[in-house]
Amino acid sequence: MTTTATLGSTLRSGFQRWQFWLLLLILGILSVALLQALSDEDLERFGLENTSLDGYAAVAEVLQDDEVEIHQAPSAEIARELLSEHPQAPLVVVSTGDVPDDAFTERLRDLGDRPVLLLSEGPELLSALHPEGPELYAGAHPGGGSGSALEAGAQCPVDAAVNASTVQAPGALFYSDEPGCFTGFSDDAGDAQMLIETDAGVFFGGPAAFTNQNISDAGHAALALWLFGAEDDLIWYTPMGLDTLEDQQWASPMDLLPGWVIPLAWWLLLCALVMMLVLGRRPGPVVGEPLPVQVPAAETAEGRGRMYQSANAVAASAQTLRSAHLLRLARLLRLGAAPREASIIDAAARQVRRDPAQLAELLARRPRSNSDLVSYAQALAQLEEEVQRATLNHHPSGRHANPDPTHLNHQQGKNTSND
Repeated sequence: MTTTATLGSTLRSGFQRWQFWLLLLILGILSVALLQALSDEDLERFGLENTSLDGYAAVAEVLQDDEVEIHQAPSAEIARELLSEHPQAPLVVVSTGDVPDDAFTERLRDLGDRPVLLLSEGPELLSALHPEGPELYAGAHPGGGSGSALEAGAQCPVDAAVNASTVQAPGALFYSDEPGCFTGFSDDAGDAQMLIETDAGVFFGGPAAFTNQNISDAGHAALALWLFGAEDDLIWYTPMGLDTLEDQQWASPMDLLPGWVIPLAWWLLLCALVMMLVLGRRPGPVVGEPLPVQVPAAETAEGRGRMYQSANAVAASAQTLRSAHLLRLARLLRLGAAPREASIIDAAARQVRRDPAQLAELLARRPRSNSDLVSYAQALAQLEEEVQRATLNHHPSGRHANPDPTHLNHQQGKNTSND
């Protein structure tokens, strides 16, 4: 019980001491998150406005300099509208794991003579286009150094790949019954190639070749210009997870969150419950017990004075001194219970034969510093001492009274006879 109480008091005192900085830290984190949410910066991989290493900002800028207008389609519905508005514009489908819906996939096979370029470094898009077709995923190509560069090859039927000559970016390799480009290896299943032709368009498994990091390597820049810059308009479609939903389906907001959000939320909730339990739990009801010792009044007064001094409470200290001296003066002057302040000042002035206005001015002083407070306390103590002396002189009693001469002579004679 004592350990729990000590831990709870320690946490409460620590929280009270650092609550301002904790609040400031929380506000800072929320501000950064809000700015990040409101930011228009493109952080999507293979994004046309992404200026990081895995973005396509360099390619987009070169195409714009060549007067190629890129029409971005963030959804399948917008892509369909752009296809209708620009019947001759090539279509680029960039997949980072998500694939178009079935309706859009079927339309890809019915685009006629429209150039279509499919970019994906995985098997998902190819499997969606050809679930049982002749094109199969052969594996990943590591890319990297100059030794891993892939040649277009003499059998390559795509002019853009022939002009580019080589690529050395990482990506995916595919088997195809038709001749392709950039062969990675050959085995019993055939040639594993990075660029192949399908009935839905040209499929390229190395979209990383066009990123800001790799665009200047090998023949990547030439390949990008030949593939993307053939027409004045270019439709750029990046499939998203929402594109796979049917028209009557509603997307849950939880589906759009990263996978680590839910575990983190449960962990934060658990931490909050533990903190509430520790900070809110009391050892038990408050029980009043008599102290085993008596504290002298002088120690209490000294402790209170030190507390006032540490808080620099000059005005409160002066008011306490003034009230205490007025009470003692009222008792010395025998003014009864709860006399008025003016009555105390008048009675004290008559006793010490001083001007009442002077005493009222003394009691009305307002010290502004510790040195003024010391002078004020000394002046009040001196006034009380003068009133006490004057009161004793005007009210004699006991052996402090002046002796009677007759009684004194009689007592002396008595003493002489006894001698």
